[in-house]
Parts: sequence; C-alpha cells; structure tokens
Amino acid sequence: MLYRPKKPDPVLVDIDTHPQAAALIDTLADCRHPRAGRLTARLAESHDADELAMLRGEVLNLLALSFGPAEAQRRLQAVQ
Repeated sequence: MLYRPKKPDPVLVDIDTHPQAAALIDTLADCRHPRAGRLTARLAESHDADELAMLRGEVLNLLALSFGPAEAQRRLQAVQ
C-alpha cells in the first residue's frame, strides 16, 4: 500500500511575519512534500534577511522536487 502523508496543518501567518516570508509561505501552499510543513513553520518565524535568503533556496529546492525545476522557477519569480 502506498503511504501518503497528510498535508501538515497550515501555519497561520501573523501580522508580524516578514512580507517576503509570507510570500514564500504562499508558494508552498499546495506543496504536498513532507518537509513543506516544517519549512513553512521556519519561514513564519524568520525575520533575518540572510536567513530568508537561505530559506528561499530551500523553498526552491522543495518546489523543484515536487513540481520540477521549471515550475519551481516560475512560482518563485513572483516572489521578489
């Protein structure tokens, strides 16, 4: 039987969340990868520009794993 992990509960974006982090969280909204929930939680807590740049790379990697490199680039182009 194929194991299908449940999609993690979405993290509510606080008013205090950095705008770029909120945009990256939106790009992960329909990602079903098991790491998406943990990455979303890390993004919600991130406020440092260097950390956001690192997390953006992780978002790109996760999107590429889930949807392919071309779709990952397309999704992240809107988040600048």
